[in-house]
Amino acid sequence: MQIPAIGHASCGGHVTLVFTVEDASEHPHMQGSRGAGICLSDGCRVSVKGVLGEWGTDIRFNGFEGSERLVKEVMEVISDDLPEIKDRFWTIAVNNGLPTSQGFGMSAALAIATSRAVQRSIGVEYEKSLRRSLLHAHNSERRTSSGLGDVCGISAGGIEIRTSPGAPYHGNNLERGPGSSKGWFHPMEILLIWPKERGHHTRSYIDDMEWKIKITSAGNDAIRSLTDDWGPASWPALLSSARNFVEDCGLIDDSGRRDMLNLVESAITRSEQEAVASLCLLGNSAIVTQKLLEVPVNFRLIEESILLADLEKKLVRIAPIS
Repeated sequence: MQIPAIGHASCGGHVTLVFTVEDASEHPHMQGSRGAGICLSDGCRVSVKGVLGEWGTDIRFNGFEGSERLVKEVMEVISDDLPEIKDRFWTIAVNNGLPTSQGFGMSAALAIATSRAVQRSIGVEYEKSLRRSLLHAHNSERRTSSGLGDVCGISAGGIEIRTSPGAPYHGNNLERGPGSSKGWFHPMEILLIWPKERGHHTRSYIDDMEWKIKITSAGNDAIRSLTDDWGPASWPALLSSARNFVEDCGLIDDSGRRDMLNLVESAITRSEQEAVASLCLLGNSAIVTQKLLEVPVNFRLIEESILLADLEKKLVRIAPIS
């Protein structure tokens, strides 16, 4: 009796606050974005079982729905590196802890966790599987236009800045890649708020030339305003840059984002908490964080102050440095 290949993996999501669109290269691993964002503790869990037989996949989603197309693309990308997985039929169970298409980096989390789970199931060494999963996920995101820099941001962890676009690892030895990011960590709860209706797919912005030009121009300005010494002292500048960015590129006035931000900011005012609301890009959602790292926030009071009933909310934490 043949023993099935079984693997499990998880990956937290990511919120982008500032970014550029840099996709001129014909090579997916060279495409991506510069920018800054926050890595989330919550995200995606994937379990896989590969049984010897005809190549194929049975993909099942629990929790929030995900992209079957992306999972199939990831499996194809994995098979380019590890052709032996094509000797099996794969059952893939995905548990999404956050919704897709709301700016929470869930496509990146799904792609990373799927690659890690498959590699673990066939016994790939841990560090190599970790780095390779980031390359697989980045290339899959670029092939499906489901993301730009979430994978590179997740590779850093914490509160991250991406200083060059591309995959964080590439090449035979997976020592480095064109993408570069670094993060710092502060133990902090954050509140995610999103509408019940599904948001726009990322590709509707990053594949549109007019949006790309506006976003990249505003993103370059925002990144220049962030300090070179990336760390806790950068926190006020990041929050300020995030607001200036969405105003300058026009994203705040698209798809009801200004209404969402105004609603959340009104709730913060009523709660009398020292908090700041920022948009999660490219969703229609908001993230509420501490205004000052040294001043804690009672997020329950903010939740109770949100008057609109058809908004979903979840309290999560910042993921530690990878």
